[in-house]
Amino acid sequence: MVYAHRAMRGTVIPMNYEPLKRISRKTPQKSGDNPEENQKPWKDKRISFWIGALVVVFLLSGRTGGQGEAGGPKDKGESVAYSELLTYEKGQVQEAWVYSGKDRIVLTTQDGRTVNAYYPAGGDAEAYERLEATGAKVTVIAVKPPSLLTSLLLSVLPILLVVGFIVYMSKKGAGSILSQIRQKNNPVKVPETRFKDVAGVDEVVSDLKEIVEFLDNPDRYKNTGAKSPRGFLLTGPPGTGKTLLARAVAGEAGVPFYAITGSDFVEMFVGVGAARVRELFKKAREETKAIVFIDEIDAIGKSRSKGAILGSNDERENTLNALLVELDGFIRHSGIVVLAATNRADVLDPALLRPGRFDKIIAVRPPDRQGRAQIMELYAKNRPFETGIDWTAIAKRVPGLTGAQLEQLLNESALEAVRAASATITKEHIESALATTMLGRERKSSIISERDRQIVAWHEAGHTVAALLLKDADKPVQVSIIPRGATGGSTWMSGSDHDLTTKNQMLARLTVSLSGRAAEEIHLDGDYTQGAHGDILDATNLATAMVTKFGMGKKLSAVSEERLVFDGPVGADVNEEVDHLLGDLLEQSRDLLRRNIDMLRCVAEELMDKETLDTQDIERIEKMHNVA
Repeated sequence: MVYAHRAMRGTVIPMNYEPLKRISRKTPQKSGDNPEENQKPWKDKRISFWIGALVVVFLLSGRTGGQGEAGGPKDKGESVAYSELLTYEKGQVQEAWVYSGKDRIVLTTQDGRTVNAYYPAGGDAEAYERLEATGAKVTVIAVKPPSLLTSLLLSVLPILLVVGFIVYMSKKGAGSILSQIRQKNNPVKVPETRFKDVAGVDEVVSDLKEIVEFLDNPDRYKNTGAKSPRGFLLTGPPGTGKTLLARAVAGEAGVPFYAITGSDFVEMFVGVGAARVRELFKKAREETKAIVFIDEIDAIGKSRSKGAILGSNDERENTLNALLVELDGFIRHSGIVVLAATNRADVLDPALLRPGRFDKIIAVRPPDRQGRAQIMELYAKNRPFETGIDWTAIAKRVPGLTGAQLEQLLNESALEAVRAASATITKEHIESALATTMLGRERKSSIISERDRQIVAWHEAGHTVAALLLKDADKPVQVSIIPRGATGGSTWMSGSDHDLTTKNQMLARLTVSLSGRAAEEIHLDGDYTQGAHGDILDATNLATAMVTKFGMGKKLSAVSEERLVFDGPVGADVNEEVDHLLGDLLEQSRDLLRRNIDMLRCVAEELMDKETLDTQDIERIEKMHNVA
């Protein structure tokens, strides 16, 4: 069974919802006029210098390391202990080389083995005498040790080069980022978005029109001594159109729109975030009137922890401090307004929300039924939908969806029309797209036995019949046994836009949830399957909330989560009451379906025949069995 979540009012819908595009105002420069291009030869020279320095060090190291070994064998053989060489007797060594100055011996034995070893410093004469005693041919190769200057150079120069290279790259990286600030923060042209391109948020638009009036006629506020809010914080779930609203404000006011996200201030280089904040607001002040928009401000505006370890979050806090200072500075610039958006207002630092910075907090909520219908109508204007589509009826089936989700729904409808090679988007395409968006694509390749189809049909019929018979339950609008995603079937309820739900409505919803299991027991003569797993999970969660958070239990009043966690007996009482509640409602479901077995069998048989029953089919069955 599929229940739509409870909707909340208010959202925004664009005609063409797309990411922000930052368009530079700069005129194209001719080749050679760009200062950065003129600096490229110098940058190439610096890179060549570092590469050349590294090559010289390696060559010098190679020449010094291999000096004096040309006279000996190329293959120095196996390294052994010097004590092992002392064990060789006369006739066992064929030839030996003594590298004086390196304290090293290389020798070949009579059996063709080559070994090498280092002897104690100053032991050249002793090593020579011992090798000569074996009767071998001994060659002494004098190796001149490197000078003190060379040794010092080889020891210190690589370290200096590595440190210098790191410093060079750090400055180059930080400078590169800072050089991009101007380009990144360039204002776009006045956005083309207007308030007529949004729907479902009349209250929010009314609040934001105050910004437009302030920018158009600031004297109106000065004459009465009123100060218009300089900062507006838009809060709400993702997809409700907060960014679109900000663009619409700038478009209506006809002012430049500086847009940046909170993550753009976060950089790996120390001080770059704060510098970017200062640069952004400096450019905004250059305009007579402008709107600065910071999306996802929680990325830098999180509350500063009192017990944080020193230095653990210094860079983010420095960036936040720079933002707080710049927001204070706008008092002297009457034509600048700051807008910000977040879906996590609870984590923001209190200093951001004080008067004088973000004076107004505007909640942008998902649309109500009327707002959803208006949103879909806006999106439909640019697509070839057939005439006569009841957008209000569709909006009734999708409570809780945001503007972005509704746009996805209509886009999926267009894709369904493309797959069907249809030039017009029909209601059937919308129905298919709705099921695909909410449950997943139809599993056409699945091989389902007749027995399983019957069980699923009776299961969904149980949900449908219980919803039709219970006065406080949401009415079904579609039921299907076509497998989609992880579900074998689905029953769509009409849902509700009410913010408040009564106890009887919750009990009815629990009864409908458990009626799928009850119908399986009737069909299988007391047996049942695991198909009701999702229904039982949803029912358990709702029943637990009723007993604890909502205080709707018989034995317990409202119970806080702290008592549930730390007080064992209270948790046991809650589990006992939830178990009794669900047990009683399951028995009521069985009794309700047994008393209406003919209607239950009729719905199941029609599902087996048609696989999907829409609102008209359900209403026909309802009238057939005289359900008021």
